[in-house]
Amino acid sequence: IAACEQSGRNFVPQVLAPKQLKDWAAEETTELKLNLHPRAKYSINTLPEPKHGVRLLIGPEGGLSADEINMTEQFNFEETLLGPRVLRTETAALTAITALQCRFGDLG
Repeated sequence: IAACEQSGRNFVPQVLAPKQLKDWAAEETTELKLNLHPRAKYSINTLPEPKHGVRLLIGPEGGLSADEINMTEQFNFEETLLGPRVLRTETAALTAITALQCRFGDLG
């Protein structure tokens, strides 16, 4: 709550219980679905502006398996590149959110 107040947010983001990757990926949403992938062809700078937020997938250390990547493609996740470096999971999240905010502003 204090961090939201400090940053000027007027609501506390909802934190949900963990889910299986396939269940989460299959959820109906109007958000732009992104899968961070170090070999993706497109970067955050080439994305269209999201109309209803972003659903961001960041794989574990060692990356997602080929089967997991294929599964996310079935649910229309776009492979997106952050840059030339492979980042640790905990820094990839912060970097991706920062890049998205720099490109699109506050996404909610």
